[in-house]
Amino acid sequence: MELLIIPVPLFDKDMAVEAYFFRYQRGNDYNSALQTTAVFDGATLSPPLETLNLVGIDAFTVDQPVFVPVSGIAILGGNLGTQCKQPPDKIVFLVGNDVKPEEPYISNMQRLRDLGFRFAFRDVKDKDMARMAPVLALGDFIFLDTRELNQYQMDDCLKLLNRSHRNLRVVAAHVDTAQEYERLKKTYVSLFEGHFYRVPLTRGQTEVSPLKANLIRLLNIVRDENFEFDVVSDIVQRDTALSLSLMRMVNSPFLGLRQKINTINHAVTILGQNEVRKWVTTSVSRSLGADKPNEITRLSLVRAKFAENLAPKFKLERDSQGLFLMGLFSVLDIILEMSMEDALKLVQVSDDIGQALISKEGRFAPVMRFIEYYEMADWAAVSRELILFDLTANDIYDAYIEAIAWYSDLILEEVRPNRNAEDQEEEETAD
Repeated sequence: MELLIIPVPLFDKDMAVEAYFFRYQRGNDYNSALQTTAVFDGATLSPPLETLNLVGIDAFTVDQPVFVPVSGIAILGGNLGTQCKQPPDKIVFLVGNDVKPEEPYISNMQRLRDLGFRFAFRDVKDKDMARMAPVLALGDFIFLDTRELNQYQMDDCLKLLNRSHRNLRVVAAHVDTAQEYERLKKTYVSLFEGHFYRVPLTRGQTEVSPLKANLIRLLNIVRDENFEFDVVSDIVQRDTALSLSLMRMVNSPFLGLRQKINTINHAVTILGQNEVRKWVTTSVSRSLGADKPNEITRLSLVRAKFAENLAPKFKLERDSQGLFLMGLFSVLDIILEMSMEDALKLVQVSDDIGQALISKEGRFAPVMRFIEYYEMADWAAVSRELILFDLTANDIYDAYIEAIAWYSDLILEEVRPNRNAEDQEEEETAD
């Protein structure tokens, strides 16, 4: 599909991801590259909704809802309920100021609400809120852009919403500093979008906790093509969370083993080197970031797979594993709260990875730069890179969708055993 698309997390006041919404652009159209959000050309089915219908909502989220941009024309068409193939309780339609406070917009939105869909609003100015009241009454969320409103204007809007539209939860968009997040947490804002969660908090420390040091050592060990199972087992047994994760995964019915595995060493041996390496990469990355927002782990792993998928696109086929590690370690400074240079001293990385992450130079740097442009939905910069490397939007769409689907599968592998156990417990209780 000729589409550039990125799911963006919405955080609550506890730094938990409550939902995602999409920024996108159709194809590599440099002239329209400033269309960074739900700019829409009149079609009745939005590109993000089409993508959800093609790949499924699980590729983007496990349990959280997704905000999907749709146009006023799509609302007028009256067919969104049947066009959307996803569970209504997981979909929030994000609409702009092309939705009018008149019929048939109101009646069509009410029908969608009756089906279980919800609505969010963007681009609604404070001076228009009274006029838009009939449709705002049908909504659940409203976006306020911190780039367009100064602190006093934001406070005035929040007071107005709190007084006249208490049905709407406020989403603060483009919150890019920790200080701004902390200030807005004390206000009427419910959800937050921006880069504030990925800003490194470097405290000048040069040592990490023994637990994280063990995890880093484990990551380094499994990079050896012929690592020893006994060494891996010994490190895993020192970490309760890793041990539980491994035993839960290896005894999952999805592996189809006839006998229950009772020891860490047996589990590692049964899985074999490739599966152990895959499990270590996922579980250790999650454990390293356990004291950070979950989105940091997601960012790390999606970056890793996206970088690996981009290897042939950037004529780096033989370096796919190195690019995977570059993406994986690209948030190590955030996780360890130290400079990237100090963080990379703890892991065994190649010069190519180090140069890309520290000085933004070297053979791998163009891939990391492209990923960062893509995550920021800087479609102008992405379009320039596509032209420079003779790539198509379809190349990138396939590489990114595969990356997020891969991450989703990894997470679901751990979620499924828990869900099955909960379901079984509920059945036993019911009996």
